[in-house]
Amino acid sequence: MGSMKCIALTASLGVLALGTCAARADAPCNRGYRDTTVAERATMTRILESVRRALPPAPEGWVIINDDPPTVPANLCMDFERTPWPYQYSLTYRRTDKQAEMDAGTRAAAEIMKADLEKKQPRLDAIQAKSMALVKQQVALMEKGDMPGALALNEQMAVLQEEGRRIMEEGDAEERSGAIMKEAWRDIEIGVSVQVNPWSESPVGADDTAITVAGSPTAAYRWDSRDAGSYQGGATVLFGQWRTMSHGGRRLVVRSHVPANFPHGISVRVNADEKRLQSVLGSIDFAALAGLVAP
Repeated sequence: MGSMKCIALTASLGVLALGTCAARADAPCNRGYRDTTVAERATMTRILESVRRALPPAPEGWVIINDDPPTVPANLCMDFERTPWPYQYSLTYRRTDKQAEMDAGTRAAAEIMKADLEKKQPRLDAIQAKSMALVKQQVALMEKGDMPGALALNEQMAVLQEEGRRIMEEGDAEERSGAIMKEAWRDIEIGVSVQVNPWSESPVGADDTAITVAGSPTAAYRWDSRDAGSYQGGATVLFGQWRTMSHGGRRLVVRSHVPANFPHGISVRVNADEKRLQSVLGSIDFAALAGLVAP
């Protein structure tokens, strides 16, 4: 199947006018493409400007690194002209008042790993010396044409390699170093992404938990990613009409009386440190976002 562009797009650092959903990404465009009209683009731009105003300013000690003007689809595949057009606005917030702590944590973690390696180095050097001696023996045997004898030394090489692996894995230096880095680099970035007319939304993990936010959303849930080696948390908030799917996700309900470039539904995704997530959610004007969804 040919690659389909459904809705052609332009993108800037933090603002992305999305193409079609993944489910239709490989379908051909049989009816061809057309440019979106000035009026259609103006409507989508107005929607994204409203989205932009609904998102919070940077907290003290933070900056927004991609506060770019909204960009909307310039053309579309006419096969999907009558289905809701997806487009998006995102912001990324970066912390600026924690650099010294991050640098200190990085140095401390590196020192732990350096000291651990120095402690293990004599034994590793001894293994390396034995391995090099075996290699020389293998070369000598191969030069004599004794391939069985050379291959027989591979077993001893494997034993040495396993011994080296066990030495490298001894102790808890890696865990202590990782814990320092994890703490030093926590709470340094916030991401907020608002998708207009996403085709579907799926749970991020099995630990999704329903939450309450302003704006009377259709659904709102959060999760955390401690198992992934960070303290990041996340939340998804949905507005509009959604149908629950068998695997637990939700699919946007298309309403025939609503123009394709108007919001049939909105999905808001927030990623932030688990301790900051609730305050970020509280700073978003969800009521304004809810008001963008066509009745």
